[in-house]
Parts: sequence; structure tokens; C-alpha cells
Amino acid sequence: MTTLYLVLFIAALGLLWTRNMRLSIGLLALEGVLLSIMVWTSGYLSWTSALVALSTLAIKAGLIPAVLFKMVRATPTEVRQDQSLPLWAYGAAVVVTLGTVHIISLLGPSHLIQDKVAFFYSLSTVYLGMVMIVARRHLLSQIAALVSIENGLVLLGVSLAGSLPILIEFGILVDLVIAVTLLVWTGRRIHREFQTTDVVALQQLRG
Repeated sequence: MTTLYLVLFIAALGLLWTRNMRLSIGLLALEGVLLSIMVWTSGYLSWTSALVALSTLAIKAGLIPAVLFKMVRATPTEVRQDQSLPLWAYGAAVVVTLGTVHIISLLGPSHLIQDKVAFFYSLSTVYLGMVMIVARRHLLSQIAALVSIENGLVLLGVSLAGSLPILIEFGILVDLVIAVTLLVWTGRRIHREFQTTDVVALQQLRG
């Protein structure tokens, strides 16, 4: 299981680093596969946990990547890559990862954390997603960051509580599908109206 946590963290690092939108979508699909495997291997497999695992696989590794890939194909080739990552983002990634270790040491005496390894990788994934939202300029990068943050939050909940109630897991999946659908629709409208996917350029619309 530790290997799965590590690969999820590496996928989050890849999302922050890569400029290629297709690779970003592939990394998101990988995160979905990993979360589905975690559900399958987390303990006794009941029909409800199997349903959650299959739903996670279908939505996070299938539906969402497919919708985002379709969005990429609808955009011109020249806007299918993000801008270069600013240098400060690398430093921020290191700081937030080391900060997670400090948080674990602070919360250790409270026995709040059920799985310290899962907590480290999940919270680091959430932080890296936040850095990505600030550092990246491509609209699709913003969407990918939000999905990655949600993936990290799911694992974070498991690391604290041991497991999440079935209704909460299904509710998160439904909310995620709705959010991504709205963001993709908004992204297409923005590109059609302003011929850009650069969120910095959209700041000119303020006021």
C-alpha cells in the first residue's frame, strides 16, 4: 500500500512539473487507478466497497480524463501546452512537502493520524495541487489541480479516520463530476470568446 501512496505523490509532482496537457490527463487517470486499487486492497471486500472501487475507476480514470481529453482536442495545437513553471514554484513544492513532516510531528501526540505514511503523501499531494493552481496559467492545469487536490483529500480522510462512509465517497464522486463538467463547459466558453486559455490574461476582464 505504501508503494501506491508514493506513486500517487509522484503523479502529483508530475502534474506540477509537466507542461503537456495530454500528459497531465494521463497522470490524473493514473491517480484514479491508484485510488481504485487502494479501495480494492484496503481490507475486506464487500459489495459496497467493490461498487465504490468500480465507480472511482470509471469516473476518475475514465470519465473525467475522457472529458478533459476531448477539451484538449477541441483547442488549437499551440495552446495544448502550459507556460514554463516559475522558479519559485520548485521552492514552494519543497517547502510544503517538508512542512507536512512538521505537521505530522505536531499531531503525533494527539493520535489523530491513523496512518502517517498515507497522511504524508496525501497532504503533500493536496499542497502540491495548491501550488499548481497558483503557479500554472493554463485553464486545464487549474482543472487538473482541483481534481488532484480532491484525490489527495480522499486519501487524507482515510489516513485520519481509517475509512470513509460509503455515502460520503459517492457524494464526493458526484460533486467532482458536476464540478469538472461545469469547469470544462466554462473553459470552452472562455476559449471561444477570448481565444485564450491563459488565466492570467483573463485578469484584464476585471473592473
